[in-house]
Amino acid sequence: MPYAAKLDSDTGIELLLAEHGPDPERGYLIGAFASYEEFEDSYDNPHAPASITLPAEPGPAAQVIRDTLLPAYHRALHERRTGAVLAALDAIRAEYDILQAMRDSGRISDGVPLRSPTALTEAAKVFVERVWLEFLPVLTYAPGVLANCTTALPHHPADAGVVHRLGDALASCTPAMQEWQRRLRELRFRPPMSLEPPEQLRTRLGRQVLPSLGAWLAEADAFARIAHAARPGDAPPPGTVAPAPTVRPALPPPSPSPHR
Repeated sequence: MPYAAKLDSDTGIELLLAEHGPDPERGYLIGAFASYEEFEDSYDNPHAPASITLPAEPGPAAQVIRDTLLPAYHRALHERRTGAVLAALDAIRAEYDILQAMRDSGRISDGVPLRSPTALTEAAKVFVERVWLEFLPVLTYAPGVLANCTTALPHHPADAGVVHRLGDALASCTPAMQEWQRRLRELRFRPPMSLEPPEQLRTRLGRQVLPSLGAWLAEADAFARIAHAARPGDAPPPGTVAPAPTVRPALPPPSPSPHR
């Protein structure tokens, strides 16, 4: 690669432009970097858009970037964000179903009876602590997906309520997310022993986001349908009517007190 340059903009998109060979008439190669603020490991990712060859002339090259590369980049980013959100929701739902089965049967997941009256309470506590880290992908990637979903709403008016409710649920998690980011910054300058214990912090933040998590689990199927239909560049034909949303039960509190 004789010469290369990184192109960026205030939108956060970063492109790599490289010579296609020693002969300028062969044009250039251009590809997109993954969003470093969202995804750390993007090697061989199935969603990554392929690099393309640009003509040597500036005008046609800019048109190819605008009409081919950038739309592919936006579709890839949307698909990767959507996949991350759905994977997180599926994992949380599976863990919650196990906890609920323990409540209903009085047995742990392998069928062994609960031997201690506090075993279920401890299991619920572990669930709440883990929920925060497992819900982080939703808090990180879902805002970008919902932004794309709003462009599809004129074709699916019935889905506007779903997108609005999910957006409100994310907004309610803003204080928890800000506290988490502040904690990550503090770890750079302060010894961990001077901060709130990590397990305690995760449990506290997990409890804060449980109502939002419940809303997202209840609308998970509708979100998946809306997000897939809202893939950039795949606008549905005018007049298309969305099916009635399928609402799954929301997440009830994981550790209700027997004294209430």
